[in-house]
Amino acid sequence: MARIALPETSTLDIINALSTVRPELAKAVGAMDAAVAASTLDPRVHELVRMRVAQINACTVCLAWRTPAAVAAGITEALLDQVESYATSTDLSDTEKVAIEYAERFSLDSANIDDAFIARLGAHFTPGDIVELTLVIGKYVAFGRFMQVLGLDQSCGLDYAQQVGAQQVDAQQG
Repeated sequence: MARIALPETSTLDIINALSTVRPELAKAVGAMDAAVAASTLDPRVHELVRMRVAQINACTVCLAWRTPAAVAAGITEALLDQVESYATSTDLSDTEKVAIEYAERFSLDSANIDDAFIARLGAHFTPGDIVELTLVIGKYVAFGRFMQVLGLDQSCGLDYAQQVGAQQVDAQQG
């Protein structure tokens, strides 16, 4: 249940909070969500970092939901069970481990991500991939905390961009 007063609507709380309370922000949020959904990162890496951020944010919906691309890429529940203890996992690649570590450090202690870690990350990812990975992680951290703090996480719409698209068109025409 939302922790802020929202107008009565039949839409999800996250859609309601943005579309009716702050519609000027809805387009930007939708664009960021769509960009992350279209990420060119390996679907396994994307899902593994998303899961680590969900664990840190304690986002119940994100913990239970799986991206279709990750399922198609063979992400299993057994593999996701290893995300929190990634450092000792024998089923995760070195690339996946460093990506999960990056998500964890970004989420918990970003000021202490040093050049040595960025160099280690660079051994597995191109500069463009690092930029994309950083923005993907940042989106999940920010949106997860936004929804959790405001009590919107229980009704989280993970396909926000698609759901709000029709409402944006209606609002622009109205």
